[in-house]
Amino acid sequence: MNLNVLIDKYKCYVYTPKLLKDKNIAYAFCSDLMSDALVIMNSIKDDDILDQAMLITGLVTQQSIRTAEMLDVEVVLLVRGKTPSTKVIQLAYESDIILIKTELTMFNASGLLYQDGIKGISYNEQW
Repeated sequence: MNLNVLIDKYKCYVYTPKLLKDKNIAYAFCSDLMSDALVIMNSIKDDDILDQAMLITGLVTQQSIRTAEMLDVEVVLLVRGKTPSTKVIQLAYESDIILIKTELTMFNASGLLYQDGIKGISYNEQW
């Protein structure tokens, strides 16, 4: 799904509009524990998957941006209408991370994205 279509469809707010680009999102994973995100994403061997992946989280700290940066994931979707601090938004800009939010819960956002063809990422799944 094109990122701009996703933003419109799910009524997302974009915190880093200057970073928006024509990008396809084909995979997503959810976690509020960034250590879990690191374990899951480090099991992926295909860089194309990481390039098309999005982190879905309710964590609005710098840790979510740093984790996305370490994993080369360019999009972080905040759920439950969470609002990050100015420092988090600034770090997202500095790290070239597209930071967006939706009012949807993590469960509902994940289900709707899955229904729209976004694939989940499974731990230790061989790509």
